[in-house]
Amino acid sequence: MNNDSKISPLSICFLSSFLYRSFYIIGLFNLIISISKGDSIFSIIIGILLGLIVLYSYFYLNDKLTKDNIFIKISKSLPKVISDFIIATLIILFIFICGFTLYNLSLFVNYNLLNNINILPISTLLIITVIYLASKGINTITRVSGILIFTFISLVIISMITLINYSDPNNIYPLLTNSFLSIYEGSIYHMVLSVTPIFLLLIIPKDRIEDNKKYNRYMLITYIISFVYILINYFLILSILGIKLTSILNYPDIIVLQKVSLLNFVERIEDLLSFKLMFDGFLFLALASFYIKEGILHLFRMKPNKKLILVVGLMILIVSIYFKITNIKLVLYLMTAILLIHFILMILIRKKS
Repeated sequence: MNNDSKISPLSICFLSSFLYRSFYIIGLFNLIISISKGDSIFSIIIGILLGLIVLYSYFYLNDKLTKDNIFIKISKSLPKVISDFIIATLIILFIFICGFTLYNLSLFVNYNLLNNINILPISTLLIITVIYLASKGINTITRVSGILIFTFISLVIISMITLINYSDPNNIYPLLTNSFLSIYEGSIYHMVLSVTPIFLLLIIPKDRIEDNKKYNRYMLITYIISFVYILINYFLILSILGIKLTSILNYPDIIVLQKVSLLNFVERIEDLLSFKLMFDGFLFLALASFYIKEGILHLFRMKPNKKLILVVGLMILIVSIYFKITNIKLVLYLMTAILLIHFILMILIRKKS
């Protein structure tokens, strides 16, 4: 497969839909609930609106990338010392975020599918699969996302058709019982952790995208659809479990899925349906691993090396096992730093244009 071939804008949109949900199952949902409680739906709605600012920033930077990916553009636009520092910072930040994602995704697999076995074998198998996909290049990653999106949609339809019968809107009341500050705080967390991963797509030069004149429109439509789904999913979970129960559960999605039956005769298919919750973190890890590899190649002026992706995977695994990061607020700070770096890049690149 030619890794320099054109990429369908639709396949990138599919990939972006998974990126928006990267941190939901591994902490974001619980974080917003703990802050805004019953008013979390307002935090999510405001966060979606604020996220348009981040999406615009991505559009702006992407429009500046023609034949260059983000790392080459940084090097061309800034002095060597500054550009190397920014690239190294982005690499380090994403390595730690990937370590968090891998560890918490492994905990999710252990909780849902296995029975309290050692976390290391799970993390190892996950990172091997991730690295294998990342080694195939960005074309393969986007194609896999295109395959998974149809599987995801099928599982979502099965889930929602059944779960709507268990929904009780009275469980979401009362509303507006928290301060605006807590609602706004939750919206900021939502904006940062749900939309910032989109900057990983800057590893793809704009010229690699087919029919890129319509690309921004496609991405905006995908953004809206993705967050409409998130709102519906949030409403279903809260209307079925209620705010008190939802706020104390680690994985409320799994508890809700236990109510699903297929055609009223296949019970307890939550193990199958829960796989859709893993797609987001898996594709985030694959794209981020590829991003880190490309950053290292550019930072150290290295020739393409197939073994480098193995080193990237090993670094992520070591961070995952050694640091055991479970506090999503730490990831919030790392993601905020990444967001600020890209806002600064907007200003610096604009001055150099």
